[in-house]
Amino acid sequence: MHGTRWLIVVSILCLCFLASSVGGVASSFMDSETSTGNGFQAWTSRLWTQTTQADFESGVSGQADTWSTPGDVILARNDGVFAFQGGSLAFWKYGNPWTSMANAPATVGAGGALAYDGARYIYALQGGGQVGFWRFDTRNNVWATRASAPGAVGAGGALAYDGARYVYAVQGGGQLGFWRYDTRFNTWATRASAPGAVGAGGALAFDGAGSIYAFQGGSSTALWRFSIAGNAWTAMTSAPAAVGAGGALVYVRSGQIYALGGNSSDAFWKYDTLANAWAVLIAAPGGVNAGGALAVVPGNAYVTSATVSSAVLDTGIAGDRWDALIWDETVPNRTNIAFEVRASDTPFDADDATLSWTSVGGTSPISSGLPAGRYKQWRATLTTTNTGRTPRLLEVRLYYS
Repeated sequence: MHGTRWLIVVSILCLCFLASSVGGVASSFMDSETSTGNGFQAWTSRLWTQTTQADFESGVSGQADTWSTPGDVILARNDGVFAFQGGSLAFWKYGNPWTSMANAPATVGAGGALAYDGARYIYALQGGGQVGFWRFDTRNNVWATRASAPGAVGAGGALAYDGARYVYAVQGGGQLGFWRYDTRFNTWATRASAPGAVGAGGALAFDGAGSIYAFQGGSSTALWRFSIAGNAWTAMTSAPAAVGAGGALVYVRSGQIYALGGNSSDAFWKYDTLANAWAVLIAAPGGVNAGGALAVVPGNAYVTSATVSSAVLDTGIAGDRWDALIWDETVPNRTNIAFEVRASDTPFDADDATLSWTSVGGTSPISSGLPAGRYKQWRATLTTTNTGRTPRLLEVRLYYS
């Protein structure tokens, strides 16, 4: 039996060496002996791996970037997302939390819209049956009047900058009008009509790659894609809910578009242009009404903290043991990744706020202090004290038996 024990010890040491060198192996053993039968039992844990973009986006996240480098999780950039509340002069900036900016020059009504030019200015339609068109200076927090739109802009009016020179606009108000504004010469021109009547909640967003995405609005869930070069429209995956007055779209980076659902709701979503799929984000600070709009000014610094949690794993066995939690990471100086875990024999949602978390620290692997239960979930918190650096979570492995 001494030989058997030495074999177990050598096996464990080999596994520990492999885990420290390549970060990828863990097993669970049980050595059971009796003086009469001298019996032995051993088993290897079952494994649940989270390593792809889809894996990391299957749970709940806050300020975590899972799309810039698909398959990894990093801190999000401190993008400034600007928004009209609609039905008022209110103009906000989202940076977790929201802050108030200089009021719009006049009350923004149905069809109010925003578009950032990629350098300094945000262009805006007043909406509300008006032809008002303005420019906001993001450096000085001030507004200026520009050439009026070609026609009265109603519910569903929207704007999108093409990344080079032009701002595209839909007229809204149940019309098919589609225009282009020249930022160099301060003039307007007509373009091919929209594929359907654009109503309250209509919105546009340029994707940085030659296409413009559009909400039809009018309590529809329709999302379209317009090819600038081909002058053609294509139907895409519908929004998570009907889009009404105040609906808005804005492109951020790496195929990600933020959206407001409008309809006096606080719905705030993200659309992935590559996957043609939607995700629900943290709600807006108030119900978004007619005139609601978004514009984003990309940031250069990382946010200081973010979380990403897994989906809930159903092991199928009550009281199931959690043997180990192992992860691969890149943690530059002044950054960190720490984990929490929870488990229960009662089903719970990924965003359940009532079931408590247990902190297990930031050193992989973790093989003690892990809770037992049929349903299991982990949560990672990424932090930095240097906003020019971010930790990187590459893969998470959960062993259970």
